[in-house]
Amino acid sequence: MGNDQTVLVTGATGFIGRPAVRKLAAAGFQVIGTYRGDTPPAPQDGVTWVRADLSDAADIGAVMAQHKPSHLLALAWYMGPGNQQSPENFRWLSRSVDLLTAFAEAGGKRLTFCGSCMEYDWGQPVALNEHTTPLCPDTPYGAAKAALFTAFGSLCDTLELSGSWARPFFLYGPGENPRRLAADVVVSLLEGREALCTHGQQARDFLHVDDVADAMVRLLQSDLTGPVNIGSGAAIPLATLINEIGRQIGAADLIRLGARDARPGDPPLVEANVTRLRDELGWTPKFDLETGVADTIDWWRHELKKEQKI
Repeated sequence: MGNDQTVLVTGATGFIGRPAVRKLAAAGFQVIGTYRGDTPPAPQDGVTWVRADLSDAADIGAVMAQHKPSHLLALAWYMGPGNQQSPENFRWLSRSVDLLTAFAEAGGKRLTFCGSCMEYDWGQPVALNEHTTPLCPDTPYGAAKAALFTAFGSLCDTLELSGSWARPFFLYGPGENPRRLAADVVVSLLEGREALCTHGQQARDFLHVDDVADAMVRLLQSDLTGPVNIGSGAAIPLATLINEIGRQIGAADLIRLGARDARPGDPPLVEANVTRLRDELGWTPKFDLETGVADTIDWWRHELKKEQKI
């Protein structure tokens, strides 16, 4: 069934997966998107939805054999309760090896795997570099991704795959988990509630999720191999993001910086060095902070109105 532009997207219904599927279909790929649960997502032009259990090697092998994808965008990972600390992260090491092996056996050639900025050592207040910053994760999530990355280049060579490893930094935008920072502040302020925040001086490298998805699609279409940071290259204090949300909603008076304790040992700076992304991939973001926040607020307004009608 496959052609030379068939892409399998695991985690296709997730935060990055949804915009990535749209962008891949728009780029001319025949998209095979995996989902869990009983109900397939809404039909989309150029997208075939396939129910698949990524913990079942036979299930994955069958999907690969039927669709014979040329490309793979591997976004799926454990995102359940307490996902950063869960031992479930380590089960995804073997599942990911099974996924890549089945992809290669079905004739696949090119993949992008979603790693994480949490693989890095965050101990020094410097921009994190793919080639020189040590990997020193301090969560099971980061450790499992880093462990897989350590084997990734050799695994791709052994399986004769061209593999790139995307390391997204901090995301926000439509579809974000409402417990996370930007979504929590937006929803609180739209509902007229106080937004209880830490001091907000921690600087983080934020990108709108559509930009993250766009960078990953571009990376998949390129021939770059190895790790590539997906970030803005310019970290901002959390308070800057929070205050911009407050300004646009017109509810800055409901923001309470310092109402929550920051995590002990929270690093002052987490910022991407984006030299590879910018110079080798030739990619730059479409959203800046103002337009990205505006898009996010619009999406949440729409969602909250839908909930009120139910």
